[in-house]
Amino acid sequence: MRVVGFGEIMLRLSTTKGTTLTQSNNFNVNYGGGEANVLISLSNFNINTRMITKVSNDDIGKSILKHLKSYDVDTTFVKSDNKRTGIYFLEVGSGNRASKVIYDRADSAFSNMKIDDLDIEKALEGVDVFHFSGITLALSEEFRELTLKILNYCKNNNILVSYDSNYRAKLWTIEEARKATLDILPFVNILSAGILDAENILLMKCNHEDKYEKLKYYYDEISTKYTNIKHIFSSIRGVKSSSVNTLQCNYYTNKMLYSSKVQLIDDIVDRVGGGDALTAGVLYSIIKEKDPQYVCEFANSASVLKHSIHGDVNLVTVDDVENLINNGIGRISR
Repeated sequence: MRVVGFGEIMLRLSTTKGTTLTQSNNFNVNYGGGEANVLISLSNFNINTRMITKVSNDDIGKSILKHLKSYDVDTTFVKSDNKRTGIYFLEVGSGNRASKVIYDRADSAFSNMKIDDLDIEKALEGVDVFHFSGITLALSEEFRELTLKILNYCKNNNILVSYDSNYRAKLWTIEEARKATLDILPFVNILSAGILDAENILLMKCNHEDKYEKLKYYYDEISTKYTNIKHIFSSIRGVKSSSVNTLQCNYYTNKMLYSSKVQLIDDIVDRVGGGDALTAGVLYSIIKEKDPQYVCEFANSASVLKHSIHGDVNLVTVDDVENLINNGIGRISR
């Protein structure tokens, strides 16, 4: 079983906790990108992975390749270009001050990727799941055209398609996102989307006040209109402060909605990448043909653990996740 991801990997420069961007003289350096984060999580779960992207033809690009290879992600289809590496700055929130992100990604190597840069048939050879996100679609019309070519190939070759809506208002308008989403949904089999996606992007409405009834209604509507979508999931996050959250995964399949237990995260080290960790947990569980309750418990616990790790990527194993599910926060593992 192999999962391939298609998206940009960026240089992340983040402040230390308790320091704002305006007062920072030093930044912590990491690499991150939604699709790459998912692949690295899956590699740590012993799933074969492959990345399709383009990086800068310099030492930063080489460092990104090293980053992927260190987690056993196949980089055969990572191209290089004389363009720059995209950057994002993260001001780490604390207490009542929320985190803040500033993008500096214009004219990056990945954003200059062309349709002719990718041999789709070779890149998807031996692949079982193709994963991408709305962040990739947001970059340009050419990316949307390339993605649709890939999705057509997946449909004709029985490759499952996983899509994370992952709307970012700083990257494109809601109208652009709506058009692109409606174009790709007929090809999607595994969908990450929540209440706001249903209401703001798909323009769905209902009279339910209860959040679970809303989710069930919207997921029923989506799966009825798009019979190709067999799995839908999202998280419900309770924000008590930037340092204290609760998290719950909701997973829908075969017209049934399943919910994990609500877990408290009372000392957040790094929230970025939590959604990608959730997605990886869902994909792993589907690949391993686990029962629906396991899917949402595993995904939620994987995401909870990610909040304790610096950087974009989740570095836990299946045993780590299952230990949290079965034993909670216990004694030191010796």
